[in-house]
Amino acid sequence: MSKIILAGAFSLLAATGALAQARDADTQTTNPAQHLEHHQADLRLYRQQLLSAHALAQSEGAKAARKALDTVLADPRFETLTVDEQRRTLSLGALAALEADQPAQARDLYRRATTMNSDDPDDWYRLAQLELQLGEFDRASSALATFAARWPELLPNISLRLVPSLVYGSKPASEERLALMQALFDANWKDEAIDGAIWYELAVALIVRGQADAVRKTLKRIDTPRSLIRVRADKRFDALVSPEAWSFDVELAARRQLEALQRQAASQPDRLDPRVQMSYAMLTLGMHQEVIALADETVATIAAAPLDQVPFVDLDQQVWLMNNRTNALRRLGRTDEALAELVRASQLGENGQINVSQALNLGHFYCDLDRPADALAAIASVGEMSGYGRMVRTGVELCAAVRNKDRAVTERALDYLRAHRADGELVVLDALLDAGRIDEAAGFFVSLLDDPYGRGEALEWAQDLRERDPLPGEQRYRVNRKTLLARRDVLDAIERVGRVDHYNLY
Repeated sequence: MSKIILAGAFSLLAATGALAQARDADTQTTNPAQHLEHHQADLRLYRQQLLSAHALAQSEGAKAARKALDTVLADPRFETLTVDEQRRTLSLGALAALEADQPAQARDLYRRATTMNSDDPDDWYRLAQLELQLGEFDRASSALATFAARWPELLPNISLRLVPSLVYGSKPASEERLALMQALFDANWKDEAIDGAIWYELAVALIVRGQADAVRKTLKRIDTPRSLIRVRADKRFDALVSPEAWSFDVELAARRQLEALQRQAASQPDRLDPRVQMSYAMLTLGMHQEVIALADETVATIAAAPLDQVPFVDLDQQVWLMNNRTNALRRLGRTDEALAELVRASQLGENGQINVSQALNLGHFYCDLDRPADALAAIASVGEMSGYGRMVRTGVELCAAVRNKDRAVTERALDYLRAHRADGELVVLDALLDAGRIDEAAGFFVSLLDDPYGRGEALEWAQDLRERDPLPGEQRYRVNRKTLLARRDVLDAIERVGRVDHYNLY
C-alpha cells in the first residue's frame, strides 16, 4: 500500500516538476525584453522592405516597384508608420498602379493619401483625373476644388479639357460642381477660350440659389460673346445687367476675345490650341478668309516639319483647325472644297484614337448635302464615344432615315434621343425639327425654358444670328425652326422668361 502511495506521490512530484519546468520555459519564451527585441527586429525588417520599395521606385520608376509597394501597403505593419510616411507610400503606390494602367486601384490609393491631408498637389490633381475617368464627377470636382484652393499658382498647368469636362458632365444642381466653380473663381483661374462660359454656369448656379450679390460679382468676369448673349436674353439677370454698358456689348466682347487669343497664340508659338480657339473667334465674327489663311499657314508648317522637330506639342488639335477651315469654306459657298477638307480631317487621328468627332461632322455634312447613303458610310467606322457623341451619331442616323423615308429607323432614333436627352438636349430639339415633329419640338423647347439650368442654352438657340445659306438637305429644318419660333405658345413661353434679339455675329 505504501509503495503504491509512494509511487503515486513520486508520480505527482514528477508531474509537479514537469509543470514547473514548463512554466520556467514559458517564462523564458515570453520574457518582455526578448519579446521587445523580437518586435523591434520585425519592424526593422519591415522598414528595410519599405525603403527598398522606395529606393527601387526612385531608381527604376514607380511601375518597376509595383510589387514591392503592394507588399508593404498590404502589410499590417503599415499602420506603424508615421502619417507622413503612410501618405508618401500611398502616393507612390497609387502612381505605380496608375502607370500599370490600374485606374481603380490608383484612385483608391490616392483617396487614402488625400484623406491624410496630402500636401502633394499631384495627389489631388491625379485623383481628380481618375475620379473623372471612372465617372465619379462629384468626387472629381471636390478633388480639383481642393487643388484650386491650395495651389492656385498651378492652375495654368492643368489639362485644357478637365474643367469643362467636369462642369458640363456633372449634374447642374450638384453642390460639388458649384464648389469647384467657386474655387476656380476665387483662385482667379483664367482660360481665354472657356472661362467666360464657366463663369456663366457659376452665375446660373448662384442665381438659382438666390445669391444675388455673388451673381453680381460673377457677371463682371463674363466676357465671352455666347455667355453674354445668354445673360442678356434671360430675365433673371435683368436687375443685374446694363444692356448699354460696354461690359455687356456682345460684339465688342467677340472682338476683345479674339485679341486676347491672338496674344496668347503669340506667347505660345509651340501650341496649336490657341490657334484653334482663334479660328472659332474669327468664325463668330465672320472672318472666314482669315480662318482659311490661318489654317493653311499652320498645316503647311506641320507638313514641312522634320520628323524629329514636331512644331506643336498638341498636334492632335490640327483636326479642329481643319474642321473650322471647313466651316469657313462652307460659309463662302465653296462647298466642294469644304467637303474635301473635312474628309481629310476625318482621316487623321484624334487624341491617338479613331477620329470620332470629324467622322460625325462629316456625316452631318453629307446630310446637309442630301446624301444620306454617304452620311451613314461616314459614321460606320466610329468606335467608342461619349454620351454626347452617341447622341450626335443617332442624329445622323435619323437625318439619313428621314431622307430615305424610313419610318422604322426614324422612330427608333427618336426613341433613343428622347431616352437620353440629358446627354444632348439641343440634339433632340434639332432632330424633332428635322423629322417634322413640330408640335413635339415646341413642347420640348418650352420644357427647356422651364429648366432653370437649361434655359440659357435654349434662349441662345432662339436668338437671331447671322447664318450661311442653307444647303439642299438643310432647307426643311430651317423652315421648321422658323415655324416653331413663330408659334404663339413658344412666343409666350419665351416672353415669360426671356427675350430674342438680333446680333451681328455667327
